[in-house]
This record gives sequence, structure tokens and C-alpha cells, in this order.
Amino acid sequence: MPLFEYRCNACRHEFEALVRAQDPAPACPSCKSIDLEKLLTAASMSTDQLTRDRVKNERKRRLPQHKAEQNEEYQHALKEHLHDD
Repeated sequence: MPLFEYRCNACRHEFEALVRAQDPAPACPSCKSIDLEKLLTAASMSTDQLTRDRVKNERKRRLPQHKAEQNEEYQHALKEHLHDD
């Protein structure tokens, strides 16, 4: 798959885009600018360790939201349980 990473020179948003030869040039999903910089990506040089590191970083990034959701579910279950008594 020809998946490329870009940075918009107008708003600095970074994104990935699937770009095939017959497709028009991509535009920034945030500001719709076509003034883009193609970024160097390690996708073609991916290793098991790189994949593990990316998964670990993503889990760390999502942990606060996950804990908040778990706490909300716990509080809801606790209220339901106390209400049933």
C-alpha cells in the first residue's frame, strides 16, 4: 500500500494518506491546503521491536482515558448495586 506521511506547511498538521499514481495530490484534512511536505517514514523499515515500542507508546498515551472510563463504569455499577438494595 502506498501510504505516506505528510506535514501541512500551512497548519503543521501531520497525517497519513493513501496515494496511488492515478490519485490527485492529497490535501490537509485540517485546513484543506495542498502545501504539504512528505515526511520520511520508517514504515518500510519496521521491525518487531519498533512495532512493540509503538504499541507501548500508544497504550501509555491512552492510559489516562482508559482509567477514566473504567472508573466511570465502576461508579455506575456501584450506584446500580446500591440502588437495588
